[in-house]
Amino acid sequence: MTREEATVLVNGALDQLVQHDLLLLDLKLCERALHFKIAHYMAQSQIIRPPLTLDCEYNRHFRDEKRLRLFDNPRPSKVFPDILVHERNSDAHNIIALEIKRPGQSLSRDREKLQAFSTQLGYSHTGHIIIGHNRRGVLVREVRWVDG
Repeated sequence: MTREEATVLVNGALDQLVQHDLLLLDLKLCERALHFKIAHYMAQSQIIRPPLTLDCEYNRHFRDEKRLRLFDNPRPSKVFPDILVHERNSDAHNIIALEIKRPGQSLSRDREKLQAFSTQLGYSHTGHIIIGHNRRGVLVREVRWVDG
């Protein structure tokens, strides 16, 4: 999958979210509710075809817990990525890893995690989805790709 296809996939899902589920953003629900709806709309795309699948908070690398070396910690940390497009039980198709944030939230810790998804697990495209209303009440919806 190219970066352009990944961008079309994510932006299409955000378009659907804003069109059909703006109330979720207005209610300021927890991020997990947004993960589900964004993933739901991504899964409807024709871009994701077997062997690829889409998962939320998928914390497995084969049968083991998904772990990454993060934040200068010598011991690998458990990770729960918000949204993945990948092939389960394989490293052959690690395509997209996404973290969801609201406007104004810090991205720095997740940026390191996303870089690790790229460098340690070979994900092709990693990034932040920033979605929600900012302090002035303006809707923000942005995709920021992170390079490993």
